[in-house]
Amino acid sequence: MKYGLAFLTVCLFSGGLGAQEEVDPLGMNSRWNNGLEFKSNDGSVSLKLGGRIMLDHAWFADDDPSSNEDGTEFRRTRLMLQGKVNQFEWKTQYEFARGGEGSGDKGNRPAFKDVYVGVSGVPYGLGALRVGHFKEPFGLEELTSSKYITFMERSLTSAFAPSRNVGVMAHRTLDTGTLAYGVFRTTGDNGYDEGDGDYSLTGRYTRLLRNEDGGRNLLHIGAAASSRIIDGLTIQPRPSAHLAGKLPGAEDETADGEFRYGVEAAWVRGPLSVQAEFMGSSVSAADNFSYTGWYVMASYFLTGESRPYDTRRGTFKRVKPAKNFSWGESWGAVELAVRYGSIDGGDLARLDMETKIPDDTRDGPKLDDLTVGLNIYHNPTFRTMFNYVYSDMDGGEEVHAFLVRWQIGL
Repeated sequence: MKYGLAFLTVCLFSGGLGAQEEVDPLGMNSRWNNGLEFKSNDGSVSLKLGGRIMLDHAWFADDDPSSNEDGTEFRRTRLMLQGKVNQFEWKTQYEFARGGEGSGDKGNRPAFKDVYVGVSGVPYGLGALRVGHFKEPFGLEELTSSKYITFMERSLTSAFAPSRNVGVMAHRTLDTGTLAYGVFRTTGDNGYDEGDGDYSLTGRYTRLLRNEDGGRNLLHIGAAASSRIIDGLTIQPRPSAHLAGKLPGAEDETADGEFRYGVEAAWVRGPLSVQAEFMGSSVSAADNFSYTGWYVMASYFLTGESRPYDTRRGTFKRVKPAKNFSWGESWGAVELAVRYGSIDGGDLARLDMETKIPDDTRDGPKLDDLTVGLNIYHNPTFRTMFNYVYSDMDGGEEVHAFLVRWQIGL
């Protein structure tokens, strides 16, 4: 296998090195495009090598000092290879940093992330098809790459997002928005599952109500829904600090169906951006129940940049500083951000559930979370992040966390 990869690499490099009197349409040229990229002269074939490294440190000041301990982890260390041959595309991404799953729940097992193939130009209005292991189309923040999210961790509403599963999805870019929908089967990180299985039908629609001044003045709205067949359900939120332990939650083994929904909005005006999402879930069980969550965030670039938007995906993308880091001249782009969110267990108190919810909060687990952040984008691939997180669970403990991350994202 390794010799085959070496041979492929040599072929790719050599394709663009030889001098030719006539341009070979399939000759490969290499370039740096926030990752090492090879592309044929006619653009029909491409290959890109990338990845990400995120090193986190956390310091906690809790009501109970023994509940969360100061720590360090590689939050993500991934390698990615993706390519295109005419109308066909493929991507494989592998995660090596699985050493920290939160206090008291440590693991050390690498896992697949995106592993899929796709084809574009599908007729009958389908646009493009994708098959494999990838994210279900649900949620603005969830679908924005971890390389580009504003805070070190996603908001509390990530508890509603299905994330990655094996499935088939149709997706297309509209004149003023995006549309994606697919059928999925809930699987482990390695894409494996057997038995009757848990299935879902998930879709998302976004629309740009305004897109002016090269994306510096835009208004985005969207909605998503997911109907799911499940085999039990566990609700256990975590503060916006990955090294913190999960908070008391609840479990219902009788749950066999779930309908998740979400609405989203984002507004960008020059260096200022505001984003918000509301999500909810209605669960079919021995006693039906529901729960909801939301967040609102704002960010501002002190150095004048604007948060860039990806019209093809309906998400946000890589920040490119107006001036890259240089000793004595510039630190890069500097961004201040604040986010407040909440997740409400609603009517869980009426359930006969196995629960660790404190007795005085039997109206369901309610967690409020405040995050304040400072981001320094030294250049398009290197970023330093500072976060302060305050989390408060009704009837439970308060969590104060101070976090720092050094990140490279290709």
